Amino acid sequence: MFEAVERHLSFTRAAQELRVTQGAASKAIATLEYHLGFALFERTGSGLVPCEGVEQFARKVRSSLQNIHEATRVLSAQRMRLRVLTLQAYSGFTSRWLLPRMPKLHAEHPDIDLRLTSAHDGHGKVPDGSEARIRYGRGHWRGVAADLLFRDELCPVCSPSLLAPHGAPYPPEVVKAMPLIHLRGFPGDWNEWLAVAGSRDVKGGRSIYVEELSVAYQAAESGAGVVLGQRKHLTRELNAGTLYEPCAAVLRRELGYYLTYRSELLKDTAFLAFRTWLLSQARETGERG
Repeated sequence: MFEAVERHLSFTRAAQELRVTQGAASKAIATLEYHLGFALFERTGSGLVPCEGVEQFARKVRSSLQNIHEATRVLSAQRMRLRVLTLQAYSGFTSRWLLPRMPKLHAEHPDIDLRLTSAHDGHGKVPDGSEARIRYGRGHWRGVAADLLFRDELCPVCSPSLLAPHGAPYPPEVVKAMPLIHLRGFPGDWNEWLAVAGSRDVKGGRSIYVEELSVAYQAAESGAGVVLGQRKHLTRELNAGTLYEPCAAVLRRELGYYLTYRSELLKDTAFLAFRTWLLSQARETGERG
């Protein structure tokens, strides 16, 4: 009935847009006036004239109906979803590895909504609160299950503007003479790589220290220095040539990235589908390098 009032007011301004006949609207208005106990229009020889305040009343009714429609749409969408999953992950892992694969997740599992929260790339303790977390370590955490995604494969990467690719592979002495980008949470990485490469420790070289891996990668792409990059994070950049490996030595460790979660989540259909998808993506990464 409220809609009939709105339609009738619209009719007085633009009759061609009216979706019901004037007679049907008038009947509905008469019924509404009966229930309200007062008149909404004055009946004149030329038709109906809105009483004082009716235009404002109609606008408020229209706004309320729109709110009801929007609330119904949101609730319907929520009911159609299986569930929203919350995943906490390191910024470097999220930006370089996970986000490029999100279109695949949406295409294969349109009923899964993934909410991402950030964690620090260093060794600092990550606050709890997420249903699942991407953790870096050896795979042993109390109270949670852990699925290995991929292990460390660290190699120096830099922009072609810093070291010319046609001279590669360079000996480790050339690499360590460049500005080296260090991640503060992992101060020993460069020395470990140099040991694998058959060279001595870093001493007195130019260094850039950053807090987050994603920032370290950006610095390397800009030509600021050489970073020890996680190969699995940098597939796109290495393929595109914006970064390349100036030295052939690779540091491989037992450390790696894991999906961790409470075991009871395996009973959750949405989480189980997401876990299966994530592990399949990790297998593809391992096969393609």
